[in-house]
Amino acid sequence: MRCNPATLQELSKGLHHLKSVKAYGLLNTRFIHPGLYHDTSFLNQILDKLEYLVAHSHLTGIVFSDAYFLNALSGTKRDILACLEAVPGINCMIDSSQKAMAMFEIIEQSGFKFPGKIVLDRSLNRDIRQLEKTGNDIRKKFPPIRIELLANEGCIYHCPFKFVHDAQISFSNTGSVANKTFQTNHAIGCHVYFFNTPEKFFKSPFIRPEDIDAYAAIADTIKLCGRTLGINFLCRCICAYIQKSFEGNLLELMDATHWLSDHYHIKNKKLDPGFFNMVTNCTKACKECSICRNLFLETAINKPFTLKPYKDFL
Repeated sequence: MRCNPATLQELSKGLHHLKSVKAYGLLNTRFIHPGLYHDTSFLNQILDKLEYLVAHSHLTGIVFSDAYFLNALSGTKRDILACLEAVPGINCMIDSSQKAMAMFEIIEQSGFKFPGKIVLDRSLNRDIRQLEKTGNDIRKKFPPIRIELLANEGCIYHCPFKFVHDAQISFSNTGSVANKTFQTNHAIGCHVYFFNTPEKFFKSPFIRPEDIDAYAAIADTIKLCGRTLGINFLCRCICAYIQKSFEGNLLELMDATHWLSDHYHIKNKKLDPGFFNMVTNCTKACKECSICRNLFLETAINKPFTLKPYKDFL
């Protein structure tokens, strides 16, 4: 599910009601058509739109994943660059302070405003020691920066398909090919992985609503994904994380593995109270361990096939 294209005036009108909320433009595709890096007309059109949103909607900055693109925008030498934070996207996979510093150096050289936040790679969610070290090292160097964590992606731990998946989406965004990522994942990617071994879902580095407080000393913000899954999903997900509790099917809070909720109901509350300690002390040596398999058998119910009304997806 995607939004219809909106005019700048429509975007500005919507953002105008969110004066106290920071707003970032998502320019976070993995790459663009190579010719556009050198197309000054294209680059200036983008900056014209961003300049309008800064003036009329208090746009805070941009989220990017392509450093070539950042430098291409930088090459225009437009004054608007200094008004926009350049925030590395979640798919920059920043899992160490060294990687963060390398990204900050690129941003500082670009002329964009230094980011007010940084989202750390989802893999750190289960490695508390490394997460604390990375966050503390970044804060020591840049005290004002806020640390953000992605809670509900629900993808494979250190997903082997991630880079190619993102690249194929970007390839389709160039208009050169149709987006076939769903079909590919369904046939030979993550869908096959989780359908054959659904217990591996527990290995995914998601954060349950009930475990949010365990990250309070480490992170300033919890990021939620799933904007393409519709209003009902977003309301359910946001409410669960605000309330730090969810009574339903844990899979219904996930983005990448939401499709699995059609097949299984994982009773979220049955994971209390020891789930956080179990997953943050996991060795990931699955061949020598049956904990996830046993936990899945205890908490998951096989669901019969049903056809959902279309309104349930809105």
